[in-house]
Amino acid sequence: MPARLSFTAIRYADAADIPLIEGIERAGDTRFAEVSRARGIDPGLFPGVGMPGPERAASPGLVLVAGQPAVGFAHIVPVAGCLVLEQLSVSPDAGRRGVGGSLLHAAMGAALDMGHDTLYLRTFAEVPWNAPFYARSGFLEIPDPEWIAPLVAAEDGAGLRRWGRRITMACPLADEPVPRPAVSVIPLKDGPRGLEAFVQYRVSTMDFAAGAVVFPGGRVDPVDHDAAITLPQTTLDEQADRWAATDFRKLGARPGDAARTILATGVREVREEAAAVIDPATLIPWDNWVTPTGISRRFDVYFLIAPVNEGAAGEWRHTTSEAHDSHWTPVEALAERAERGELLLLPPTRAIVDELLALGDLSSVLALTPAIRAVRHDIDIRRPRGG
Repeated sequence: MPARLSFTAIRYADAADIPLIEGIERAGDTRFAEVSRARGIDPGLFPGVGMPGPERAASPGLVLVAGQPAVGFAHIVPVAGCLVLEQLSVSPDAGRRGVGGSLLHAAMGAALDMGHDTLYLRTFAEVPWNAPFYARSGFLEIPDPEWIAPLVAAEDGAGLRRWGRRITMACPLADEPVPRPAVSVIPLKDGPRGLEAFVQYRVSTMDFAAGAVVFPGGRVDPVDHDAAITLPQTTLDEQADRWAATDFRKLGARPGDAARTILATGVREVREEAAAVIDPATLIPWDNWVTPTGISRRFDVYFLIAPVNEGAAGEWRHTTSEAHDSHWTPVEALAERAERGELLLLPPTRAIVDELLALGDLSSVLALTPAIRAVRHDIDIRRPRGG
């Protein structure tokens, strides 16, 4: 197993994360040494306005962390009925890996789910990893509202203006566009290095997940609702029960019909993208992720495990124009290369890869039967999940 799991996996902070938070903030603040030198200030003097981890955990609002163990965090606090991103910090050794952006979009999604239509923050106007970073995600500078005066006073008390102009920024929040239902199949077999998965290396010109390594799959098409998937009703009902905590019912008039549509989509996509014919009865519900807000194309993706024996593995081939290559790859190699930044795994794929790596072999995967919940805004839980 890698020393660190999922830089980009966002979670609500738990007891194991709290002792790490203050150190992450202090490490992140060392980046202000360059700003200090440019302004003729002792690089070691930057005070920040942070607080110890236990104090953050006990304060109002919520704390999100990235990584397992945590390498970054975001703290959202309520102020006068509004929500403010009070702090976003990433450890320098996890920099330039998308951790800050993942935390920011997760915080925006969390605020949206709390019923707010705007997220506010205070930051430095000219520091590249402050205001310009937030502006790329839709934040705009606004005049300081009256209710934010206590935060401004705290900054003035800490002397932050010595390091540059401080501004208030705001970002409107909306749960749009509406996610489109999709299915992704995770083909697995045992190999010499443990579990192996059949994955696709998407071309860089795609308008979604460009250049990423993904499992075969695609959106639910109208033909999938009427596909000839013949399974006992009890089997369909069991599959439906596994999806009960998701929004899968929109795919059929009855729960069993919706489960059949998911299976039909998986079978069709595998046939089209990998030339493999799979028995729908062997497909196992595994996970559900909804693309975060702020992305032009969003999907509500239902993941299925497809156990493959060694004899049938050769039937899986590269047949899709959406990828430049497809082949069986050790799950361990996917995790290692993602850790080194050599390939791109989107948060759902990365979380699943890490979970499969922790489980180790196909029999352990099949024995887990995880509780499936809809993962929104890439805010996950610790993995491997419980049964």
